[in-house]
Amino acid sequence: MSRRRKAEPLKQTARTPLSLRFWPRSLAFRVIAFSTVWAILTLIVIFTLITTLYRQASERGFDSLLSAHLFNLIGSVGVSEGGSLTGAPDLGDLRFSEPNSGWYWSVEPASEGVRGELHSSSMTEAILSPSVAEVPFNASFQRSYATEGIDGEELEVFESEFVLDAKNRAARFRVMGNKTELEQEIGAFQRRLLTYLSLFGVGMIAINAIAILLGLQPLRRVRNALAMVREGTAQRLDGRFPAEIEPLANETNALIENNKRIVERSRTQVGNLAHSLKTPLAVVINEGRALGGAKGQLIAEQAASMQKQVDHY
Repeated sequence: MSRRRKAEPLKQTARTPLSLRFWPRSLAFRVIAFSTVWAILTLIVIFTLITTLYRQASERGFDSLLSAHLFNLIGSVGVSEGGSLTGAPDLGDLRFSEPNSGWYWSVEPASEGVRGELHSSSMTEAILSPSVAEVPFNASFQRSYATEGIDGEELEVFESEFVLDAKNRAARFRVMGNKTELEQEIGAFQRRLLTYLSLFGVGMIAINAIAILLGLQPLRRVRNALAMVREGTAQRLDGRFPAEIEPLANETNALIENNKRIVERSRTQVGNLAHSLKTPLAVVINEGRALGGAKGQLIAEQAASMQKQVDHY
């Protein structure tokens, strides 16, 4: 019958986690790396938050401006007894006078009995609008939509139908703003903000790294002090250390003192042992010499060698 061997217990060894095997062991590098990642994430959040708020504020301001221009336009246009649209609207913005600027207004008939059209001098070509079925009016007979401008720019249009007189003769009013221009302004703001935040981030990371390296200087002092103790040029860790490191220095000094006591006690015990062996060795040496011959000489020589070792300690 074959004998079965007892299964040997598996030896458990401490293994470094795989995620840390390729991670630098430098504490300074780890702290700087984590703080850098945190700073970058924080700046990304700040950039996203500021640009989002800026875009929302810019779009609200843009829409408010178009709405104000629309009501100003409605108040500046009337209809004659013959049904012709009348008025010379001045919206107070020179962009409505620059050809193809992307800022336009127009007034068109919206009911029977109204004829003629009015438009800004900047509007050199007709700009089509979607049908009411595609973009319906709200309860206030207003609607807004995006369309393409004369030069291909994106336009934001605010449109309203308004009754001009007691005969229920109505006109359709449109005010158009250059949305591409707004997007360019937002993009320019985002680029400037990104530049400023990048410079701020680089400076913050550099200052943070310097602060961390300076904060780790006491650990270097502890290392140098330990090297001096090991070389024998110092007996203990001298100097004042930060509150976080002072307990470590105190425990190290206590360990050094304890080792000193152990060494002194060992030396004392060795000295006592050597002293107790001197007399027996002297007797052995004398007996060896008295015995004579080769054996006596050998005994005397070996005992003398032992006595030299004892005298050394």
